[in-house]
Amino acid sequence: MAPPALRCGNCGGALRALHLTGHYGSQVEIDLCAPCHLVWFDAIEAARLAGPGLLALIGEMADTQTLAHQALRAAPPCPRCNGPVRTVHNQTRWGKSQQIECAQRHGAYQSFAQFLNEKGLLRPMSSADRQRALQRDGAIHCVNCGGGVEAGDPQCRWCQSVPSVFDVARLAQALDPEGATRGHAVHGVAGRAGALGCQACGAALPADRGWSCPQCEATVTTPGLAEAHRLVSELRPALLAHAERPAPHVVRQRLAAQDAGVQRQRQRAREMQTEADAAMGRNRPDPSEGFELLSVFASLLRALRNWWH
Repeated sequence: MAPPALRCGNCGGALRALHLTGHYGSQVEIDLCAPCHLVWFDAIEAARLAGPGLLALIGEMADTQTLAHQALRAAPPCPRCNGPVRTVHNQTRWGKSQQIECAQRHGAYQSFAQFLNEKGLLRPMSSADRQRALQRDGAIHCVNCGGGVEAGDPQCRWCQSVPSVFDVARLAQALDPEGATRGHAVHGVAGRAGALGCQACGAALPADRGWSCPQCEATVTTPGLAEAHRLVSELRPALLAHAERPAPHVVRQRLAAQDAGVQRQRQRAREMQTEADAAMGRNRPDPSEGFELLSVFASLLRALRNWWH
């Protein structure tokens, strides 16, 4: 019998358990509350998500943005123990992130925007971004809850998230850090060096760029979560195939990355053996002498074989 669904500490509704693809064939369970635009994860579940799992989670987030947003309480209780929570600020490689953590460490809540920001997939909207969104779509929508945002609003009036754009190029890298999809057409475009480069092809980006790279036409950023998901969804078959069986060039990269460590371990083993022999007063033969004897023996075998035939 399946365990009962967790209840959202903010709205009281049932959290929907998502079984997502993790690293090394594992399954990662993350719980989602659609009306509150929240995710709940235990321990380090979010860090265990593989590319296909992250892509699926972003798709689930995008599907909820047609729903009215449920206002968030200051401290929604833990869905596991109904106990108190605390706001935690963490430092990541992309900057500061925030989550609401159970005091008993059962897990943590994050809004969609907080989760995506922690992954380095969002950046605050500039005035140029807002103007482009208005010109193209006639409106600005919150990347967290999908609600409408006025041109001058510093925060979404519905969920208080900072209006942001989604970094599609960085998402593609996050989904495929090992380059399994490098055969995609966009990766075949020759890059040009530049201080600010497209993460899809490496081309230099002008300061007044739009949302697309002028060299390879890859979408660099987008104001919509659903649009970002649609743009990278075509990578899903290759990501799934890579998760099932890594591409040959990726296997070579992994082995090359481990080679230096293996050599260090071998060298250390030889040093430890030499130290042990010296402490015991033993003299071990030079390994090269053994290789020379084997070489002579191999030459004799070849000579005998040639004589026989």
